[in-house]
Amino acid sequence: MFQLLKKLYQIRLLSPIGLFRLLRALWNNGTNLNALLEFAAKTHPNSIALQDEELELDYKTLHQQSQHLALALKINCQLEAKQKVAIICRNHAMLVQSMFAISRLGAHLYLLNVEMNTQQLQELIQRHQFEVIIHDAEVEELLRQVNYQGTQISAYPNGKISIQQLIQTRLSSPKRLKRHSSGNLIILTGGTTGTPKAAARKPSVFTFLNPFFALLTQLNLDHYKTVYIPTPIYHGFGVSAVLVSMVLGAKILVRQRFDTTEACQLIEQEQAEVVTLVPVMLKRMLQQNPKALHSLEVIIAGGAPLSPSLVKTSAGLLGHKLVNLYGTTEAGFSIMATPNDLKTQQNSIGKAIMGVRMKIMGEDNKEVPNGTVGRICIKNKWVMASAKNAWVDTGDCGHLDKDGFCFLSGRVDDMIVSGGENVYPIELENILIQHPAVHEVAVIGIPDSEFGQRLKAFVVLKKEHTPQKEELFVWLKEHAARYQQPAQIEFKTALPYTALGKLNKKILE
Repeated sequence: MFQLLKKLYQIRLLSPIGLFRLLRALWNNGTNLNALLEFAAKTHPNSIALQDEELELDYKTLHQQSQHLALALKINCQLEAKQKVAIICRNHAMLVQSMFAISRLGAHLYLLNVEMNTQQLQELIQRHQFEVIIHDAEVEELLRQVNYQGTQISAYPNGKISIQQLIQTRLSSPKRLKRHSSGNLIILTGGTTGTPKAAARKPSVFTFLNPFFALLTQLNLDHYKTVYIPTPIYHGFGVSAVLVSMVLGAKILVRQRFDTTEACQLIEQEQAEVVTLVPVMLKRMLQQNPKALHSLEVIIAGGAPLSPSLVKTSAGLLGHKLVNLYGTTEAGFSIMATPNDLKTQQNSIGKAIMGVRMKIMGEDNKEVPNGTVGRICIKNKWVMASAKNAWVDTGDCGHLDKDGFCFLSGRVDDMIVSGGENVYPIELENILIQHPAVHEVAVIGIPDSEFGQRLKAFVVLKKEHTPQKEELFVWLKEHAARYQQPAQIEFKTALPYTALGKLNKKILE
């Protein structure tokens, strides 16, 4: 507790002037996202807040422009509290400013995946009835295909009203905005084929205190001033990284697309100290240019399973700087493995953070003892609004050890029953990736007339290695249990990933 109080004082949250600024921001705005931005603007007015390909804004300017945008949306677009606004944008300044402006007005903010298909968007529009959609130019054709009839606002000038123009518009009758605290922040679950489900949370200053404290005290994020966020902001991982960085007054680097070469150059050029990414991004950067990453002090991985081999590779090239965050769209960030944890527990996703209760449930919906695999269930105060005071079944399987470390076995629907044994594809993936010739691997279950189901492995080989399938089968007999042996191995030139950097096994056969 003393460490936490000391941290809060150091970031000026518990200092007299800090408390005054926070309370005043809450009084001026209500408990919405803009209160965080106003606090940051008063505490770090001249520090660079945000940099994208075109703009670099300090905190004072970012706050002023976001406030102006809120007024412009209200006056010119008749945007009101409780209305539903969807944003379909990649990572750039207009997205961030729109988020704060919409939250300031008390409207419900939906962050949608730019990579959605026509059917998914059509179903979301029918279900949620968005009054306004703010979008990138690449989404305009998609909106035309679904015949969207609400208000469309492009992020950048594109022949019609845009966020950038609204920020620059002189208002004829500026007026003071009322306090609003009612708008929800809605993040969509990451479906690859079906329609994503909405997970709503109140964007309150107080909702995310425990996750913020965990990052602050265990990772010392207040020591660092430049954060690179290549993960999509429309995902819970990305938007949380933005909010935490702003409270700490950090410089946030964003780019619309992740390119391995450009990402390495950006980290080296800006001397970024913290990066939030999915494991495949880190893997590609380490393979291409690990020397460019030496300014990094904290590497926060999340959004997809982190393999033990990547933990070892990262530690060998950059030192022990890797952090594994686990959370779901419904339950939020709940489990963390620190660099110190990963030194000895490379297979673990970590321990529950402060404020999180975790249990492992068996098929009979009863809690199972340590060491037994079951469904990971989580309870905390920042779960989606519809699950308040309830246990959230994450859909993942895993087990706990006696020290409280959690070990992931994979998705519930990934598990197969082979010859009466429960088999998890991730276990074979973690074994195969250790073979010196294997670059990437994905494992799925396939029907089998004798065993009911067996495993099939899809393997991408390293360029300098060309082993035959028979060699891998022989190697696996020494490294994997009988029930983990695959029935088939298929070589691929590449594996499919979603826009969020998750392996898309649904299109593998």
